[in-house]
Amino acid sequence: MHIEYRVSEKEYRSAALLAMRKRSHMSSLEYYGPHIFAIIWLSTSVVPALFNPGLDLDLLLTLGVLPIVLGFLALRRKRILREYKKLKTLQLLQTLDLDATGLRLVTTAGTSRSAWQVYSKFVEDKTIFLVFQLGNHLFFPIPKSYLTVGQTDELRALLSARLPGGTPAPS
Repeated sequence: MHIEYRVSEKEYRSAALLAMRKRSHMSSLEYYGPHIFAIIWLSTSVVPALFNPGLDLDLLLTLGVLPIVLGFLALRRKRILREYKKLKTLQLLQTLDLDATGLRLVTTAGTSRSAWQVYSKFVEDKTIFLVFQLGNHLFFPIPKSYLTVGQTDELRALLSARLPGGTPAPS
């Protein structure tokens, strides 16, 4: 299979967030952490007022979580943007060839070849395929915007045959 694509900033952000959710339980905790923090904060500020009618609900305390959560999410977005800017090779035109032995990636920066054993699993969502490398937090994004429906199905079948743990795309 032969694919040519570039990874945009938006696609990389989508890939990084998907990687956070699907890499491991600890990485999904990192993804959902700000939301869990907000739920706990709201629970500790609202629940006592519900069970004790004499207590007034402190709106400053209750709504004070909003700027904190938005700050967490803004810091995450900034970190992902910084990562994307460091990964100059993703911004180049990528030519990916997949076959029975592995992947061959050609960019203007050079050519790399890797066997299927280097990768642990793949996941996908409606916009991107991610192939995870073994033992580290690196992932290999393949945007679906450059693929036809037939290529998407072929890539899914090829990855499913070679890598464990594929997550089907949501309907």
